[in-house]
Amino acid sequence: MARKQKNNGNNTRKTIRLWHRWVGYASLFFVLILSITGLILNRAEKLELNQIKLRSEFISSLYGQLPSSPPIHFKVNGNWISWLEGDLYLDGQPFARNIDPLVGGAILDDLIIIGMKNSLSLYLKDGSLVDTLDNSALPGQINAIGQSETDNVLIETPSGIYGTDDDFISWHKISPELNFTLGQAVQAPKQVTTRIMQGYSGQGVTLSRLILDLHSGNIMGSMGSYVMDLAALCLIFLGLSGLFNRKRSEKDRRKRK
Repeated sequence: MARKQKNNGNNTRKTIRLWHRWVGYASLFFVLILSITGLILNRAEKLELNQIKLRSEFISSLYGQLPSSPPIHFKVNGNWISWLEGDLYLDGQPFARNIDPLVGGAILDDLIIIGMKNSLSLYLKDGSLVDTLDNSALPGQINAIGQSETDNVLIETPSGIYGTDDDFISWHKISPELNFTLGQAVQAPKQVTTRIMQGYSGQGVTLSRLILDLHSGNIMGSMGSYVMDLAALCLIFLGLSGLFNRKRSEKDRRKRK
């Protein structure tokens, strides 16, 4: 009976030692993160980590600062008219907000014409809204926008292509034989896209916030706190199991004496 109890005790110790070892291996990564980030956070003010801004697509994706789709670009008279999730940009600079998806644009002197599916908006180059034409003032739904050789604005509708003079009141159907070009979405230069993406994601994330979110687990989203809680439980288990093994070893040594 005594031997059986001894064997059971040995098996229990072996099991706890085995779990102690593997839990230690598994939690080492989190222990390092907690230790290193904790040391840095204690000196965050001295190191001026709040003054260091981080900008990258990877960090923006971690904080949900990337758009669901890339910007849409149209090249118009040497300028770039772009749209990204409701915001309008001219040559990469913010121009107007709360805009429906862009289907094209045109530029007449100081007037910028922005075409959406069901409306046409007229802006000055400083971003001031001059007028908006809705379905009732248009010959149909807008599929594309262009300009003729005489700089008349053209719109493509399901029923054909229509042009207007600079009054934007009367529209007349355009013969397909006339020479004109309808704008199409194209790839913009990298500097234009970069400028737009930087404006979309704001000023970036401070290094101190990134380190704090690593320390707390918030960098992993809603599950991060649970992961760090699990890491804390692992540390508690390591401490208790190590204490248990030590006490058992001391007890065995006393018995041998």
